[in-house]
Amino acid sequence: MKAIRNFFYLLGQGFMGVFRNSIMSTASILILVCCMLTVGTFGLLIKGTSDSVDKITNLNVITAYISPYAEERHIDQMQKQITGFSEGIECRFISKDEGLNRLRDEFGDELYLKDYFGESGAGEESGEMHSIRENPLPDSFEITFENGVDANALNNFICKLRIEITNVNGAQETVLGITDTRHRIGLVDQFNNAKNGLMVIAGLLMGVLLIVALFVIMNTVRLGMFSRRDEIAVMRYVGATKIFVVMPFIVEGIIIGLLSAALAFGLQYYLYNNVVTDIVANYGLGTLTPFAETAKIIAFSFTGIGLFAGGIASAISVKRYLNT
Repeated sequence: MKAIRNFFYLLGQGFMGVFRNSIMSTASILILVCCMLTVGTFGLLIKGTSDSVDKITNLNVITAYISPYAEERHIDQMQKQITGFSEGIECRFISKDEGLNRLRDEFGDELYLKDYFGESGAGEESGEMHSIRENPLPDSFEITFENGVDANALNNFICKLRIEITNVNGAQETVLGITDTRHRIGLVDQFNNAKNGLMVIAGLLMGVLLIVALFVIMNTVRLGMFSRRDEIAVMRYVGATKIFVVMPFIVEGIIIGLLSAALAFGLQYYLYNNVVTDIVANYGLGTLTPFAETAKIIAFSFTGIGLFAGGIASAISVKRYLNT
């Protein structure tokens, strides 16, 4: 029973301290809220960036267009060289006819494609393509690779593949076996750079605001101790321990941190669902991760920041008193 009474006493004294120094407490809460909103907003943006990268297809695919001079033996040779570059690489040959069919499946019966197909189109049952005009597409390789493969080195290797052909004069000549490549390798790097930049900015802003919040909370607690100096002296005179005397002030700092976390969480929910989401939707910037998916992480993060800032700042403030 005594422990319960002490708990409620300390809790009540902590709330009284918050309201006793209402101006400084409000300043502390506002600064901590700004700190948490900074962390939360940038964290959600980083999460949204990562999700956008995951939703993009064909990131680990390189399309290599084969030279028109390449014969079947050259194609087999280059295919073996590509798959032998590293483990985790698959190389599939795509004929020009299959490439044209893919275009039609992707874009539908567009007018500019109708000239390349007969009425029956690409006959799936007969396995033949009935074309009116000559297919302008080149044969190609579709190269897929795992995340551990150096994509830039692989692309450079593919672009340098060479084949030996017989020219019009009957002499042997070495030419490039791949005329061009298409890929999205740089897109991942751009997203990662953007994500790293957001993390750096968030870290700097959080650090500055957290330091300011610590100093404000420290001054708030010190003012509380100064205003209650006579009461503290009486408590010490009747035998109260130092821990019992200073605990209300530590509780006061923790309460400021928890109130800041609760307020920041509510503001983060409102801003994300009613402001950020609308901006992204109106400007066609894609879709964002629903707030509910990250609500627990944000709540724990805000609570941790609040407890850390309130507990550390108040502990530093009463340290001098404990050492006396």
